[in-house]
Amino acid sequence: MQRKSWITTLFTGLVFMAANSFTAKADMAANMVIPIVAPPPFEQQTGPGISGGKEFSQTAPEIYTGTGEQVVVFAKQFLGNPYVYGGTSLTSGADCSGFVLSVYNQFGISLPRTSEAQGEAGFDVGGIENARPGDIVYYIGHTGIYIGQNQLIHASGPKDGIKISAVDFMPIVSVRRVLGN
Repeated sequence: MQRKSWITTLFTGLVFMAANSFTAKADMAANMVIPIVAPPPFEQQTGPGISGGKEFSQTAPEIYTGTGEQVVVFAKQFLGNPYVYGGTSLTSGADCSGFVLSVYNQFGISLPRTSEAQGEAGFDVGGIENARPGDIVYYIGHTGIYIGQNQLIHASGPKDGIKISAVDFMPIVSVRRVLGN
């Protein structure tokens, strides 16, 4: 029995899936690509994991679609939670890019892990004057989510954790939009 695996690629806002057995033959792969709006729903899986055959249980997060305002409402529920360098947990602790990544993950959007790479995700809106709630604001070595009224929610640092700050608390490098709204 041949095991099928899938290659998933995010391209201009659409998710494409193709069986990897066909990717070697470009003409066949082109015929096998199926655009979908959201990934197929996860089901709980158990079985041998990648860590030496040990059992694991995996349940994917619920996938949402939403507006920038919905992203902001979702992100605000984590205000006051801790900052943890390298963390991606919205409840136990995240660093700045881990916070942004984890918030957007709940809306079915995969972002890069580092703040620098998040500063290149989506498209540049042309400055803070064009920002909308839910846009990613990138600074040198830092990132957060624009919430409107010249404010930003971000994982600030070990002292303050996840908090709201003035968006211009440090020089802005770029404002990126990853939502279609």
